[in-house]
Amino acid sequence: MDIKRCFEILELNSAASITEVKQSYKDLVNIWHPDRFSNNPRLKQRAEKKLKEINRAYETAVTFFSSKSGRGKQTEKGAYAGAQGETGFEAGTKASDYQAETETKLEAVVEATTIGVLNLWSYLSTKFRYFASEQIQAFKEGAQVDDTQRANKGHGQGMSKGKAREKSGK
Repeated sequence: MDIKRCFEILELNSAASITEVKQSYKDLVNIWHPDRFSNNPRLKQRAEKKLKEINRAYETAVTFFSSKSGRGKQTEKGAYAGAQGETGFEAGTKASDYQAETETKLEAVVEATTIGVLNLWSYLSTKFRYFASEQIQAFKEGAQVDDTQRANKGHGQGMSKGKAREKSGK
C-alpha cells in the first residue's frame, strides 16, 4: 500500500505528522470498531473489513515515519534527541524506538488490566445470577431463604442437638 493511499484511508493530508497519524488512527478505530455494530451482522462485517484496512494503513504510515528515508524524523525529533543535542535521522530513530517501546509496554499493562477486570466482572455476575436465582426459586416456593440457612446449608450444622435427638429417638 502506498503512503498516499494510507493518508487517504486515515483521512489526513500529505503534510500530516506522526502525532496526527496516531490521533486519526485512534479516532477511526473508535468510529469503526466492530463491537459497536454487534446487533447488525452486515454492518459488523463491514466494520471489520474497514478496520483491517485502517490497521494496514496505520502500520504502513508508522513504518514510513520510522524509516530513515521517511520525512517524519525531520519534523519530530522527540525528547531523547533534544536532551542529547543530536540532530538528524539517527536521533529521531532513537526517540521513536523508545516511544514505541514505552507505548507497547503501556498497551500490555492496559490489556492485562482489562482482562483482569473482565474476569472479575464475569465471576461477580455469575455469583449474582446464582444468588438471584436462589432467591427467585425460594420466593416461588413461598419460603424465605435467610442468611443462616444458606450459611449452614451443606455444612452439617443445620440441625440443633434437640432435633437430632428427636430424629434418633433418644
